[in-house]
Amino acid sequence: MNDRERDILRKTILSVIEKGFVRWKDIEKHSTPTCWDFATTNTVKRQFYRYLVAQGYVMRVSRGVYRLSEDGEQLLLILTNRLKGAFI
Repeated sequence: MNDRERDILRKTILSVIEKGFVRWKDIEKHSTPTCWDFATTNTVKRQFYRYLVAQGYVMRVSRGVYRLSEDGEQLLLILTNRLKGAFI
């Protein structure tokens, strides 16, 4: 997976969580069928747990429920600006 694919996947995940308190299954359900061939269940899980949660961009509210942190909101804004025009 290259950097651009990672950014697209991270933006997709953060966009789902931006709506409020979200469960893991909802994140997986909305992020996997994005029509990108690299967005498999395993890659979504890895990017979510090993990067977004580990780096503090997503906070665990309770078991299986997550929300964006302030850093996560800033990362989403950065990724949105960087990938502007990438989706057609």
